[in-house]
Amino acid sequence: MKAAVFCNRTRITSVTLDLLTREIESHGLGVHYCVDGSPCQVEDATVIITFGGDGTVLKAVPTAYTRDLPIMSFRVGSVGFLASFEISMLHAVLDLFLQNALQSSERALMKVSFKDEVHYSLNDFVIERSSPSRTVTFTVSIDGQSSYPVVGDGIIFSTNTGSTAYSMAAGGALVDPEAHCFQITPICPHNPFVGSLVLSSSRRIRLEVAQDKGFPMETYVDGIFSGKLSKGDTVEVQMSKKKVRLLREGNMDFVALLKKKLAFGGRLKDDI
Repeated sequence: MKAAVFCNRTRITSVTLDLLTREIESHGLGVHYCVDGSPCQVEDATVIITFGGDGTVLKAVPTAYTRDLPIMSFRVGSVGFLASFEISMLHAVLDLFLQNALQSSERALMKVSFKDEVHYSLNDFVIERSSPSRTVTFTVSIDGQSSYPVVGDGIIFSTNTGSTAYSMAAGGALVDPEAHCFQITPICPHNPFVGSLVLSSSRRIRLEVAQDKGFPMETYVDGIFSGKLSKGDTVEVQMSKKKVRLLREGNMDFVALLKKKLAFGGRLKDDI
């Protein structure tokens, strides 16, 4: 058995990495370090282990869904909504994993199609302007119904898992990770009555670039650059049947997580 390991090498020293490797190997798992980007092809892998923040977890997603491997994520120096464990817990968590005592949380992926390419995201798909002084215009239609315009700096398509990421910063809703939905959130919209929409996971979205002011827009899948769009280009977005499995210890308390990571609810007098 092997573990496919992704890590943020800017946050982990070579000495720490060596200690982590020896700990994993002491549990009878071979270690194969994966390079960011394309799916990691490692034979006999039974689990993906990540050391870093949410970005490190997202880089492991292509390997997770193509090889049907669960992700065991350890937080290193980041807020880390997707990271279930602290790095100091590695020994204990590996023991639980080998005892089949960890819980598995299934998270649906979003399918994005444009320019004859298909991409899958766990968090979000973002289209944003490449020229900082120019607004862009999109038309968005849901299930082929009446379209509506979005004028602003860009647009975010977010899964329920990604609701605590860029979408939240742009004014989107915080969504229960177990909900069957996704949302569309405009970035700094110039038409004030267009806000974030939370939609059923069965909906299909078609977006067309109506105006780019002569500057192609940039697209990002889970924070990774995926191409450019120009006037007349179209994008189709829908939730996919593909899923990834995030390992954790026990059931997730979503509100407790929000309170811990975001100080959700603020501070009350009794908390001081």
